[in-house]
Amino acid sequence: MATEFQTFNEDLSLTSQTDCEKSARGILAKLRPEWTSSEIKFEYFSVGITNKIFSAGFGTEHVIFRVFGHNTSKVIDRENEVTAWRQLAEHGFAAPLYGKFNNGLICGFLEGKSLKIEQMRDSRFHMNIAKRIAQLHASVPTNGKTLVFEKMQEFLRQLDPKFEDAKKQEFFEKHFPKDLVAEIEKVEKLVIKSKEPVAFCHNDLLVHNIVFNGETKRIEFIDYEYAFPNYALYDIANHFCEYAGVEGTPDYTKCLTKDEKWLFINDYLHFKDSKNHCDVRMKAMYKHLPLFEATAHLFWAIWALVQAQNSTIDFDYLTYAHARYEQYEKRFQKYIRTISQH
Repeated sequence: MATEFQTFNEDLSLTSQTDCEKSARGILAKLRPEWTSSEIKFEYFSVGITNKIFSAGFGTEHVIFRVFGHNTSKVIDRENEVTAWRQLAEHGFAAPLYGKFNNGLICGFLEGKSLKIEQMRDSRFHMNIAKRIAQLHASVPTNGKTLVFEKMQEFLRQLDPKFEDAKKQEFFEKHFPKDLVAEIEKVEKLVIKSKEPVAFCHNDLLVHNIVFNGETKRIEFIDYEYAFPNYALYDIANHFCEYAGVEGTPDYTKCLTKDEKWLFINDYLHFKDSKNHCDVRMKAMYKHLPLFEATAHLFWAIWALVQAQNSTIDFDYLTYAHARYEQYEKRFQKYIRTISQH
């Protein structure tokens, strides 16, 4: 199979399956000329809330097409995505990237199925997920500088304080502060003060981005749209937030208990650096955890506000933004109470 990265001047339709497959066949005629066009089979399994994802298969071979949603470039740095993806593939953490077209990417197929929330909540999976996060953080080099707050500021620059819809405007003014920049800066000061280490992070470890191969019993991560150097604890904290689910309104009562989080962090440290694994480090991470959970909630709240103004996907981003912002406030206050007691 060819591995050279190729660029195609094609747009794949998000609305017409027929047009989408016609364009995909045109790309595959150049990318996989040995495939017989009429025998290519397509399977759709989009589960994200920003993209259309499907596979194209011929015989036992498959490739994945990821078609970007409209206006997603306002919240996703596509150049960074390609760079990060290729770096991760080099270190065995992502499927190979074969090429790009005007509104998407083509990559290899990872055997396995995305987890379901019920599976992710099963303690038997916790250790494997913690292990894979630890391996990612330990293997991919970074310059030690995080981009998370820079990304939040970029999102805010895309946000228009005036919504076209009057009801949305009223909802926005009622549930969000006027100065979101101040919120970002407030959190950033405390995060810097925590002195938690930076690693190369996935930053979006929700259930659909965690794949389990039943034969090898291995966990793999997919969809590196938001991958960049970040605080390692952010990656873990963000993962903890995602046990609430993404379909409809998240249910944060379904998140891991205190004891389950403690065990997860213990497993993570064991796999990442067993020689320096100690109770002092465990306690420090656990103490700072609510702050990083708050940071993750703030990141996705601002992201969702931008999506509410730009996305054409049928999803209530504004309500989702509110749910995340509420959790941001709760987790931030939890952290403030924790540090005031010490």
